[in-house]
Order: sequence, then structure tokens, then C-alpha cells
Amino acid sequence: MDREDVYRRVTETAERFGAGNPQQIKLLCSQLSAAPPDELLSGLLLVVSRCDPAAPNYQPQELAGRILAALRPKAKVDLARCLREILPTYNASIEQIPQYFESRCGKLLVLNELHLIESENPQTRAAASSRTMRWWLGDST
Repeated sequence: MDREDVYRRVTETAERFGAGNPQQIKLLCSQLSAAPPDELLSGLLLVVSRCDPAAPNYQPQELAGRILAALRPKAKVDLARCLREILPTYNASIEQIPQYFESRCGKLLVLNELHLIESENPQTRAAASSRTMRWWLGDST
């Protein structure tokens, strides 16, 4: 199973059942746990990065976040690249994504990277998303 398979399964499940169906989440976690950790993480982040920020995107991103929190893939994380790819389309209600990065990379590193992104282009949607991620991690500066 590769990242495209992960992406497709999550988005199709979210479209059909939403993000809160416990049986579907359990089934999807069982299926996706067979994916290599790097492919699993990449596929879950694709759910975020491929969303249209102007369209309803809560259900697929929430489902991806719940799976991320449940499976916690031990993937290699290129934090700067991952954040830059997802921040422009990130739904601010999805707390599991910044919490996953914190658990894999450490709070200080995540906060430093988010501050850097904000300082580069403070008026962008990515910067606003960065501020929200920092809030989820308990940083209100």
C-alpha cells in the first residue's frame, strides 16, 4: 500500500461515512496499519495538502487526523517540508496533526519552524494556520 492508496481510502471513507464513524475508523486503521510508515504519513498528509481551502474539508482532514493519532506512524519526518506543504490548506480544527509533529520532533523544534514560517510571510493563510498549530501546542506568543 502506498501513499496514494492511503489518500484514496481516507478521502473515500470520509466522503461516504464522515470522520466520526467508530466502526469505519477501526476498519480503516486496521487496513492502513499494513502500510509502510513513510507511505502512511505521506498519504495522510496528502489528505490535507490536496484539499481546496475554499471547499468543505473538515471531514477528510479530521479522519486523517484521527488515524494519525491512532496509528502514530514512526516515519521519517522532514518537518519543514511537511509543514510548508500542509499549512496553506490545513483546517484549523484538526489538533492531531500538530500534536503528531510534536510527538515525533519535539515541541521546541515544531514551534521554531512554525515561527519561521510565520515570519517569512505573515499575511498568508499558511501563517494563520501556523498560529493555530502553535495554539494547539500551547504557545500563545
